Amino acid sequence: MMKSIAVLSLSLAGLLGLAACGSSPKAPSNSPSASSSASASASPSASASASASSATKSSSSASSSASASSASKADSSASASAKSSSASNAADSGSSNNPAAAMGKKRYDTYKESVEQAKKDPSIKKSTNADGTVYIDEKNGVSLVEAKNGDYIMINNDGGWLRVTPDGSVSTVSGSGDWSVIKSSGETIVVEENGEATIMNSATGQYSDDYKSLEVPKPPASVDGFTTAPKEGVKPTSVKTH
Repeated sequence: MMKSIAVLSLSLAGLLGLAACGSSPKAPSNSPSASSSASASASPSASASASASSATKSSSSASSSASASSASKADSSASASAKSSSASNAADSGSSNNPAAAMGKKRYDTYKESVEQAKKDPSIKKSTNADGTVYIDEKNGVSLVEAKNGDYIMINNDGGWLRVTPDGSVSTVSGSGDWSVIKSSGETIVVEENGEATIMNSATGQYSDDYKSLEVPKPPASVDGFTTAPKEGVKPTSVKTH
Protein backbone atom coordinates (compact mmCIF):
# COMPACT_ATOMS: atom_id res chain seq x y z
CA MET A 1 0.00 0.00 0.00
CA MET A 2 2.90 2.36 0.66
CA LYS A 3 3.87 1.88 -2.96
CA SER A 4 0.30 2.44 -4.18
CA ILE A 5 0.02 5.75 -2.32
CA ALA A 6 3.34 6.86 -3.80
CA VAL A 7 2.19 5.81 -7.27
CA LEU A 8 -1.04 7.73 -6.76
CA SER A 9 0.97 10.84 -5.91
CA LEU A 10 3.04 10.50 -9.06
CA SER A 11 0.01 9.79 -11.24
CA LEU A 12 -1.56 12.88 -9.76
CA ALA A 13 1.37 14.96 -10.96
CA GLY A 14 0.34 14.19 -14.53
CA LEU A 15 -3.28 15.02 -13.77
CA LEU A 16 -2.54 18.39 -12.23
CA GLY A 17 0.01 19.21 -14.88
CA LEU A 18 -2.96 19.65 -17.22
CA ALA A 19 -3.63 22.99 -15.57
CA ALA A 20 -0.16 24.17 -16.55
CA CYS A 21 0.41 22.99 -20.11
CA GLY A 22 -0.79 23.46 -23.67
CA SER A 23 -3.76 25.78 -24.02
CA SER A 24 -4.81 25.17 -20.44
CA PRO A 25 -4.33 27.98 -17.91
CA LYS A 26 -0.66 28.91 -17.67
CA ALA A 27 0.57 28.20 -14.18
CA PRO A 28 4.07 29.11 -12.91
CA SER A 29 5.52 25.69 -13.75
CA ASN A 30 4.75 24.13 -17.11
CA SER A 31 7.80 21.97 -17.74
CA PRO A 32 7.62 18.14 -17.77
CA SER A 33 10.37 17.91 -15.15
CA ALA A 34 8.48 20.11 -12.70
CA SER A 35 5.27 18.21 -13.30
CA SER A 36 6.87 14.81 -12.73
CA SER A 37 8.40 15.95 -9.43
CA ALA A 38 5.08 16.96 -7.92
CA SER A 39 3.58 14.89 -5.09
CA ALA A 40 0.47 14.81 -2.95
CA SER A 41 0.40 18.56 -2.45
CA ALA A 42 0.33 18.66 -6.24
CA SER A 43 -0.34 22.23 -7.22
CA PRO A 44 0.40 23.54 -10.72
CA SER A 45 3.14 25.79 -9.32
CA ALA A 46 6.89 25.22 -9.20
CA SER A 47 6.87 25.88 -5.47
CA ALA A 48 4.60 22.88 -4.95
CA SER A 49 7.04 20.68 -6.83
CA ALA A 50 9.90 21.90 -4.66
CA SER A 51 8.06 21.44 -1.37
CA ALA A 52 7.08 17.91 -2.34
CA SER A 53 10.46 16.76 -3.63
CA SER A 54 11.35 14.81 -0.48
CA ALA A 55 8.19 12.72 -0.66
CA THR A 56 8.79 12.04 -4.34
CA LYS A 57 12.39 10.93 -3.70
CA SER A 58 11.27 8.59 -0.94
CA SER A 59 8.96 6.87 -3.40
CA SER A 60 11.37 6.77 -6.34
CA SER A 61 10.92 3.02 -6.68
CA ALA A 62 7.32 3.64 -7.62
CA SER A 63 8.05 6.44 -10.08
CA SER A 64 8.53 4.01 -12.94
CA SER A 65 5.32 2.14 -12.17
CA ALA A 66 3.19 1.34 -15.17
CA SER A 67 0.06 2.45 -13.35
CA ALA A 68 1.50 5.92 -12.76
CA SER A 69 2.53 6.19 -16.39
CA SER A 70 -0.78 4.97 -17.75
CA ALA A 71 -2.79 7.25 -15.48
CA SER A 72 -0.75 10.25 -16.57
CA LYS A 73 -1.09 9.34 -20.24
CA ALA A 74 -4.81 8.77 -19.87
CA ASP A 75 -5.29 12.20 -18.32
CA SER A 76 -3.15 13.87 -20.99
CA SER A 77 -5.08 12.13 -23.75
CA ALA A 78 -8.40 13.08 -22.23
CA SER A 79 -7.25 16.68 -21.90
CA ALA A 80 -6.27 16.86 -25.55
CA SER A 81 -9.67 15.50 -26.53
CA ALA A 82 -11.41 17.99 -24.26
CA LYS A 83 -9.67 20.91 -25.92
CA SER A 84 -11.00 19.88 -29.33
CA SER A 85 -14.51 19.07 -28.08
CA SER A 86 -17.50 21.19 -28.98
CA ALA A 87 -19.15 23.44 -26.41
CA SER A 88 -22.34 21.39 -26.66
CA ASN A 89 -20.56 18.23 -25.59
CA ALA A 90 -18.91 20.05 -22.69
CA ALA A 91 -22.27 21.26 -21.45
CA ASP A 92 -23.47 17.70 -20.97
CA SER A 93 -21.25 16.66 -18.06
CA GLY A 94 -23.00 13.32 -17.71
CA SER A 95 -22.49 12.30 -21.32
CA SER A 96 -20.00 9.64 -22.41
CA ASN A 97 -19.10 12.05 -25.24
CA ASN A 98 -17.74 14.55 -22.72
CA PRO A 99 -13.98 13.87 -22.28
CA ALA A 100 -13.82 16.02 -19.13
CA ALA A 101 -16.49 13.90 -17.45
CA ALA A 102 -14.79 10.67 -18.52
CA MET A 103 -11.47 11.92 -17.18
CA GLY A 104 -13.14 12.90 -13.91
CA LYS A 105 -14.56 9.42 -13.41
CA LYS A 106 -11.10 7.96 -14.01
CA ARG A 107 -9.66 10.21 -11.29
CA TYR A 108 -12.30 9.18 -8.80
CA ASP A 109 -11.94 5.47 -9.54
CA THR A 110 -8.15 5.71 -9.06
CA TYR A 111 -8.57 7.03 -5.54
CA LYS A 112 -11.29 4.54 -4.71
CA GLU A 113 -9.04 1.67 -5.76
CA SER A 114 -6.15 2.97 -3.64
CA VAL A 115 -8.35 3.22 -0.55
CA GLU A 116 -9.58 -0.34 -1.09
CA GLN A 117 -5.94 -1.49 -1.18
CA ALA A 118 -5.23 0.43 2.02
CA LYS A 119 -7.97 -1.45 3.83
CA LYS A 120 -6.13 -4.72 3.14
CA ASP A 121 -2.62 -3.55 4.06
CA PRO A 122 -1.62 -4.08 7.73
CA SER A 123 1.40 -1.75 7.35
CA ILE A 124 -0.83 1.30 6.88
CA LYS A 125 -2.01 3.12 9.99
CA LYS A 126 -5.78 3.51 10.17
CA SER A 127 -7.39 6.43 11.97
CA THR A 128 -10.37 8.77 11.74
CA ASN A 129 -10.92 12.51 11.53
CA ALA A 130 -13.93 14.78 11.13
CA ASP A 131 -14.19 13.93 7.41
CA GLY A 132 -14.08 10.13 7.64
CA THR A 133 -11.65 7.20 7.75
CA VAL A 134 -7.95 8.00 7.33
CA TYR A 135 -5.22 5.71 5.94
CA ILE A 136 -1.74 7.02 6.75
CA ASP A 137 1.57 6.28 5.04
CA GLU A 138 3.87 7.58 7.77
CA LYS A 139 7.04 6.85 5.79
CA ASN A 140 6.13 9.25 2.98
CA GLY A 141 4.06 11.68 5.06
CA VAL A 142 0.93 11.15 2.99
CA SER A 143 -2.59 10.15 4.01
CA LEU A 144 -5.74 9.16 2.14
CA VAL A 145 -9.16 9.93 3.55
CA GLU A 146 -12.36 8.11 2.63
CA ALA A 147 -14.86 10.84 3.47
CA LYS A 148 -18.37 10.21 4.71
CA ASN A 149 -19.80 12.29 1.86
CA GLY A 150 -18.13 10.14 -0.82
CA ASP A 151 -15.10 12.36 -1.46
CA TYR A 152 -11.54 11.01 -1.48
CA ILE A 153 -8.90 13.29 0.01
CA MET A 154 -5.10 13.18 -0.09
CA ILE A 155 -3.20 15.19 2.53
CA ASN A 156 0.54 15.83 2.59
CA ASN A 157 2.50 16.49 5.78
CA ASP A 158 3.49 19.96 4.50
CA GLY A 159 -0.17 21.04 4.51
CA GLY A 160 -0.80 20.53 0.80
CA TRP A 161 -3.92 18.57 -0.05
CA LEU A 162 -6.24 17.37 -2.79
CA ARG A 163 -9.93 16.44 -2.89
CA VAL A 164 -11.72 14.37 -5.54
CA THR A 165 -15.53 14.47 -5.53
CA PRO A 166 -17.85 11.73 -6.86
CA ASP A 167 -18.39 13.65 -10.12
CA GLY A 168 -14.61 13.64 -10.73
CA SER A 169 -13.92 17.29 -9.93
CA VAL A 170 -10.56 17.95 -8.24
CA SER A 171 -9.52 20.72 -5.84
CA THR A 172 -5.89 21.17 -4.75
CA VAL A 173 -4.04 23.53 -2.44
CA SER A 174 -0.25 23.46 -2.11
CA GLY A 175 1.78 24.02 1.03
CA SER A 176 2.39 27.55 -0.29
CA GLY A 177 -1.31 28.38 -0.64
CA ASP A 178 -1.62 28.47 -4.43
CA TRP A 179 -4.53 26.37 -5.61
CA SER A 180 -6.38 24.91 -8.56
CA VAL A 181 -9.73 23.38 -9.40
CA ILE A 182 -10.47 21.10 -12.34
CA LYS A 183 -14.21 20.55 -12.76
CA SER A 184 -15.85 17.68 -14.61
CA SER A 185 -17.47 20.27 -16.88
CA GLY A 186 -14.03 21.24 -18.18
CA GLU A 187 -13.72 24.51 -16.25
CA THR A 188 -10.20 24.92 -14.88
CA ILE A 189 -9.16 27.47 -12.27
CA VAL A 190 -5.59 28.26 -11.23
CA VAL A 191 -4.76 30.82 -8.53
CA GLU A 192 -1.09 31.60 -7.93
CA GLU A 193 0.61 32.62 -4.68
CA ASN A 194 0.36 36.30 -5.62
CA GLY A 195 -3.42 36.03 -6.06
CA GLU A 196 -3.42 36.09 -9.87
CA ALA A 197 -6.21 33.90 -11.22
CA THR A 198 -6.68 32.09 -14.51
CA ILE A 199 -10.16 30.80 -15.34
CA MET A 200 -10.62 28.75 -18.48
CA ASN A 201 -12.87 26.10 -19.99
CA SER A 202 -10.65 23.41 -21.48
CA ALA A 203 -13.44 22.27 -23.82
CA THR A 204 -14.11 25.66 -25.41
CA GLY A 205 -10.74 27.33 -24.87
CA GLN A 206 -12.50 30.43 -23.53
CA TYR A 207 -11.10 32.49 -20.64
CA SER A 208 -13.10 34.33 -17.99
CA ASP A 209 -12.10 37.36 -15.91
CA ASP A 210 -14.70 36.87 -13.18
CA TYR A 211 -12.19 36.18 -10.40
CA LYS A 212 -14.36 37.87 -7.75
CA SER A 213 -16.91 35.05 -7.93
CA LEU A 214 -14.36 32.31 -7.24
CA GLU A 215 -14.72 30.26 -4.07
CA VAL A 216 -11.48 29.21 -2.37
CA PRO A 217 -11.48 25.43 -1.75
CA LYS A 218 -12.36 24.53 1.84
CA PRO A 219 -9.51 22.69 3.62
CA PRO A 220 -10.18 19.15 4.85
CA ALA A 221 -9.98 18.14 8.50
CA SER A 222 -6.54 17.71 10.04
CA VAL A 223 -4.83 14.32 10.41
CA ASP A 224 -3.46 13.30 13.81
CA GLY A 225 0.32 13.05 13.77
CA PHE A 226 0.82 15.45 10.87
CA THR A 227 2.82 18.51 11.89
CA THR A 228 1.02 20.93 9.55
CA ALA A 229 -2.73 21.39 9.20
CA PRO A 230 -4.21 21.44 5.67
CA LYS A 231 -3.56 24.86 4.15
CA GLU A 232 -6.09 27.46 3.10
CA GLY A 233 -5.78 28.76 -0.44
CA VAL A 234 -4.87 32.37 -1.18
CA LYS A 235 -7.66 34.77 -2.05
CA PRO A 236 -7.85 35.69 -5.76
CA THR A 237 -7.08 39.38 -6.23
CA SER A 238 -6.68 39.84 -9.98
CA VAL A 239 -6.79 38.12 -13.37
CA LYS A 240 -3.60 36.86 -14.99
CA THR A 241 -2.92 38.37 -18.42
CA HIS A 242 -2.75 35.87 -21.31
